[in-house]
Amino acid sequence: MKRKFNITFIIVFIVHFAALSTLFAQNFETIAFGKLQFVSDKPLELNREHEIRDFEVTKKTKADKVPVLMYHRIIKSSDLQTTHYNEEGELYGTIVTEEQFDEQMHYLHKKGYTTLTLAEFQAYMEKEIDVPKKSLLITFDDGFKDNYINAYPILKKYDLRATIFLIAGNIDRDPRDYDPADAQFLSVEDIEASTDIFDYESHTYKFHERDESGAAFLTAKPREDVLEDIEIGMELVGSKTAFAYPFGEYDAETLGILDELGMEMAFTIKDGMAKPGESMLEIPRRGIYPGTTMDIFKLLLTYE
Repeated sequence: MKRKFNITFIIVFIVHFAALSTLFAQNFETIAFGKLQFVSDKPLELNREHEIRDFEVTKKTKADKVPVLMYHRIIKSSDLQTTHYNEEGELYGTIVTEEQFDEQMHYLHKKGYTTLTLAEFQAYMEKEIDVPKKSLLITFDDGFKDNYINAYPILKKYDLRATIFLIAGNIDRDPRDYDPADAQFLSVEDIEASTDIFDYESHTYKFHERDESGAAFLTAKPREDVLEDIEIGMELVGSKTAFAYPFGEYDAETLGILDELGMEMAFTIKDGMAKPGESMLEIPRRGIYPGTTMDIFKLLLTYE
């Protein structure tokens, strides 16, 4: 009886060990920086090879600065619910209606603006190419599902490009039906289906948070934790080309971490125009909010 028990135990042990070994092997490529990332956190595999266009501009027609626009969520007016409003009855600052967004993108298209890919923007900032005066970079922070549901078709309609900074730990690995009342994030399927319009970069792994005192994790957490989080985010998104600071908050130590990790560009929420030769880790952006009228939008494209 004891011998039979031992044999059964050995068989069960072998089966379980084999299963664990298979799981480990499947995830070995995602074991990063001493922290196991399970199958649900498998790195994205995206085609990032985009041709940099020759804009054939002259000294008179080239841009000496370009605006970088920052969006978050795009929601249809008919889909707005109480969850989208604050206690004062105002839309949260991260929300722009689909109708607003369409009007803004239609204006860019009608006026002949060039929306740069991230590769083109980087080449411009590094003084490798010139771009037309009416050029800009469109960015979205966080990676909400409504970026694909609502913004993507509009951008595609007007033949415009944009970049999304993903909170890598929030990527939805299992596709779900869109529910505007829920703050859903992009699925892998959404991301893979939209690379013809969107470039995808990192917005941390899990550190898009504030501590109890209200300080952003990027400036409040120990250096080694911040470095690990940013590094994992880069690994999962599959790129170290660009990064956006959560809440726009960073300090000298954050800059040092990005430099150490080899991050090529980083975007703030400081207002201003992006100019070649300036800090590649402190690129300014102009936020677009519910109260951004068309008159304000037009100004943001041009004024210093």
